[in-house]
Amino acid sequence: MGLRLAGLVGVCCLTMALACGGDPQAPEEQVRAVIEEIERAAEAGDVSAFKAVISERYQDERGFDKRDLVAYVTFHVMRHTQRRFFARVRSIQIRDNGRAEVVVIAAISGRDVSGLEELATLNADVYQLDVDLDDEGNGDWQVVWAQWWRTAPTDLL
Repeated sequence: MGLRLAGLVGVCCLTMALACGGDPQAPEEQVRAVIEEIERAAEAGDVSAFKAVISERYQDERGFDKRDLVAYVTFHVMRHTQRRFFARVRSIQIRDNGRAEVVVIAAISGRDVSGLEELATLNADVYQLDVDLDDEGNGDWQVVWAQWWRTAPTDLL
């Protein structure tokens, strides 16, 4: 797994959870707002904010729990101090049980680029992220599960 991926995944999870706390917006709008926050948090490398939005119930297919995921993201954020992050939401499904299932195509680059089109032509790390968030009450969305894998840079377009 690429070193930049951890920072990307962590920030994606962070942003998705951050934008949903107590806002009167509809759940889908809350989740979309989280994606926008992910970009800002990824570039800032704010691991503390990331940790705050990961559920204590977090568990993924790699066997990571919350503590493992936070440690993984911390390592990669510390290793990659220069980063530019881009994300594109492919789908959001809000379930009746208070779960949001989100598919995001995300990329991270170590240098400034003018936009997605330029990024797609570079040798950037691009991933598809499937992320589940639960509304733990009053619009407090927390990340409970995520998986990710590399995908083609053209998937950003």
